[in-house]
Amino acid sequence: MKEKTLGVLGGVGPLATVYFAKLLVEMTKADCDQSHISSVILNHASIPDRTEYILDNSKPNPLPVMIEDAKKLEKMGVDFIVIPCNTAHYFYEQIQSNVSIPLVNIIEETVDYAQKTVKNLRKLGILATKGTITAKSYQRACEKRDIEPAVPSIQDEQSLMHIIYNQVKAGKRVDLQLFLNIIETMKNDGCDAVVLGCTELSVIKHEFNIKRPDVIDSLEVLAKRSIELCGKELAVEM
Repeated sequence: MKEKTLGVLGGVGPLATVYFAKLLVEMTKADCDQSHISSVILNHASIPDRTEYILDNSKPNPLPVMIEDAKKLEKMGVDFIVIPCNTAHYFYEQIQSNVSIPLVNIIEETVDYAQKTVKNLRKLGILATKGTITAKSYQRACEKRDIEPAVPSIQDEQSLMHIIYNQVKAGKRVDLQLFLNIIETMKNDGCDAVVLGCTELSVIKHEFNIKRPDVIDSLEVLAKRSIELCGKELAVEM
């Protein structure tokens, strides 16, 4: 079997991209270097902010840069591309149409995973950037599967944006209790599970060792799928 190579269109954001690379190593069943997957990682931190553009189209457009990066990865010979950023999937179809190799959709994969692993899943909470919520990316994925999507209140959405941009992306201390309170609010509102639909939130889950079956980590789901597509075994089943 020909070895598969993963292309990572990263830098959105840089810390989440580095954590994704760590997940690829930690989640692969390997007893030597050669047992791990091969990857090409483009950690392009200067890509314009995705949420900023979604909310205001007069802001710098990240799409041309992401298309250029996807084409670079394709020329490097990767077999498929992943983007460790949920908000960037607002541009999924346009990026995919500009390359001939598959672009894995983190949002579709995450909702599929939630449906398969959460028993009697009826209502799914979405914790994400204002850009992802406004784009309704997760809402549409849920509705296609007859799952009711739920989004945070305006106040909790503002708190999440503060955590994502002013704490994780800024390299500052994270207000863990505020983050956990938002999760509990979603659960108390009837959500059977909550998706971490922003990869900066995945970084929080990792740093604070949050292990809950009702908290679905989109970055872990993407890493799992990447390992499978490369024909490797998972070290531990999620």
